[in-house]
Amino acid sequence: MKRKIFWSFVIILLISSTLIGFLSVNLVNRSYTDELEKRLQTNAQLIAAMIRSNETEPGSESFKNVMQEMADAGEVRITVVDSGGKVLLDTRSDASDMDNHLDRPEIQAALSEGDSGRVVRFSNTTDREMMYVALPMVTDSGIGYIVRLSMDLSDVDALTRNIVWYIAFATLLGLVIAIILGSKLIDKMIESIQALVNMTKKMAEGNYDKRIYLSSGDELGELAEHFNHMADQLNQLIPQLSESNSRFQALLASINNPIIAVDPKESVILMNVAAERLFNVSFEEVKHRHILEVIRNNELDELIKESISLRSENQFEISVKTPEEKVYRVYTNLIRQEEDPEKLMGLVILIDDITEVRKLEKIRSDFVTNVTHELKTPLTSISGFVETLKTGEIEDEETRIRFLEIIEIETERLTRLINDILTLSEIENIRNKENAPIFSPGKVLHEVENMMETIAASKGIEFYLEMPGKLSPIKGNEDRMKQMLINLIDNAIKYTPSGGKVSLIVYERYEQLILRVKDTGIGIPEKDIPRLFERFYRVDKARSKKMGGTGLGLAIVKHIVLSMAGKIKVHSAGSGKGTEFIISLPIHQE
Repeated sequence: MKRKIFWSFVIILLISSTLIGFLSVNLVNRSYTDELEKRLQTNAQLIAAMIRSNETEPGSESFKNVMQEMADAGEVRITVVDSGGKVLLDTRSDASDMDNHLDRPEIQAALSEGDSGRVVRFSNTTDREMMYVALPMVTDSGIGYIVRLSMDLSDVDALTRNIVWYIAFATLLGLVIAIILGSKLIDKMIESIQALVNMTKKMAEGNYDKRIYLSSGDELGELAEHFNHMADQLNQLIPQLSESNSRFQALLASINNPIIAVDPKESVILMNVAAERLFNVSFEEVKHRHILEVIRNNELDELIKESISLRSENQFEISVKTPEEKVYRVYTNLIRQEEDPEKLMGLVILIDDITEVRKLEKIRSDFVTNVTHELKTPLTSISGFVETLKTGEIEDEETRIRFLEIIEIETERLTRLINDILTLSEIENIRNKENAPIFSPGKVLHEVENMMETIAASKGIEFYLEMPGKLSPIKGNEDRMKQMLINLIDNAIKYTPSGGKVSLIVYERYEQLILRVKDTGIGIPEKDIPRLFERFYRVDKARSKKMGGTGLGLAIVKHIVLSMAGKIKVHSAGSGKGTEFIISLPIHQE
């Protein structure tokens, strides 16, 4: 920068000096020639007056002597020419040897204009640059003579050269002095500017404690004072802004709902961590990009456009099919300037994932529908048989007993259904309780073995339990664990034909208690396995009802497993190839 300023300064100084010198030389040259022209004209007029007053012939010796004296005194050349261009007298040459001067420019100018003619040209006679002034002398009969005075311009050239020399010397001297003084001034300016630059660098790096002090009382000193004042203000504001921004970022990150802010053109200007997780993007990747590139949902895009164009705050639900089916409730709120509420800065979009809520609502609706259906069938049957018995039309004792047995069967079915519903509700309410007791599963397993072995034997099915001698304690409810195993083993016995086998294999692995209930029964089709633990879902509805099932047994098993922080899965090779349920329960760590 110093070099740039220095050479700019030198170039400007040289241009200025050259222009001033050129104008000065031109002015002096013009002034001198103008003064010379006036002088020649005055002398020419004087000579013309002498000729008129004395009525002297220009060719006489006395006139020649007078003219020679005037020429020598004035350092001029005097020439007298008649109207035909013949030279009558010349103070520097013999008139008889000179050419006719009628074609000379100054003579032509004097003759044509009737006034003095002025010409600067090269003279072949004197071999020099000359100024000529020709003055016609008018007589009664017209122009009689032309008096021409000329002067050598070598003096003017010499004067011009001297002026140029003096100007060049003065310019050079001034340039040297200006360079010396200018260098010091530029050094001082550069030093001040560099100090300001260093200060701005420090401030850009976040160091607002840096200050600059300049002794100069000029604009740079004033600029330094303003910089210091700005640094003081920034030193107070930046920590406040940083703290405010940190709080805002922490607050934004702590909000579980996805939040996206867009400008009026729907370009993303803000996104919290929850939104990044939801759409599997990072804010830096989608910053200043269109909202459609993030959510890829035309319905939402149209609703956002509507909110911006109408300047309205809305809430609505949208369904997203990919990457998985989701239901979102979207809230849109306008961003307005605090100083100018009419100016719209953008839109805040808050997204609430209500997929699970809608699923639960559907489950609840389906559950109510299924319960209503399951209760209605036996109640209708009981009501019909009661009405028939009340009429007294049935006199056959055997028929009445059969009707009462059917009523009893349906009543027991209702009782089982209600008990299963209550059990399921109770399990859901106590799930994930921290105060669950700790017990050893060995006792429960032996009790289940004794109970189910008899039931299996009565149907011609072999049941056996395989477990190690000692098992680690687990956390949960003993009765619920027993109910879980009974439900699984009872199902296995129900759906295993006579002569088949049902086994309960127990072991520990990776700090988990593994329970495997396996049968050689009819198996489960692969398409039914994902829905097996749904309430009231039956693989074979007719067979299930015939066997007295309520459709809630496996749902109860699943919820008991979840209440003990365990996992359950099903394996089945297909129809007629048996089924295996595998349960893993965490071992209690002391």
